[in-house]
Amino acid sequence: MRPVGEWDNKQLQNLIANHQRLGRVDDAYYLEALAEMARRKGSGLDFAKTFEIVLKAAREHRYLSYKQLTDASGVEWSRVRYAVNDHLGDLIEYAHRRGWPLLSAIIVNQQHLDDGRMEPSTLKGFCEAARSLGYPVTDEEAFLREQQDRVFDWAATYAEEAP
Repeated sequence: MRPVGEWDNKQLQNLIANHQRLGRVDDAYYLEALAEMARRKGSGLDFAKTFEIVLKAAREHRYLSYKQLTDASGVEWSRVRYAVNDHLGDLIEYAHRRGWPLLSAIIVNQQHLDDGRMEPSTLKGFCEAARSLGYPVTDEEAFLREQQDRVFDWAATYAEEAP
């Protein structure tokens, strides 16, 4: 198979859709394609840099703000504020398919860096993304805390390279 970076956007979308349709979402080639598509559609948000800053924050057992996330990619918040949700949705799916916790659980608004809470609309979107991947979410706050704890625990032992 040729490298996913050689596919144009339409081909890459078809590749991803075909893997999903066939239930081959754990295939390494699918994961590469998913990461490549996230890089392309991030409006300047860099998938690998997002992963790196999330991993660094998780290893330090701290929450990360959206501004810190966008700064890591060298883009202004105003330029990517509408792309950030899709970008983090891709990160959630990528993490899930790798058997990791939902990494975006530790990304919160600036005012919640101390307590890790999410704004109601953000929490709703996070939980909807989790449900779409088959997570049984009944208590959204408890689910968020569980995922945050799992991210911190995972980061302490993670030793691979960025996607």
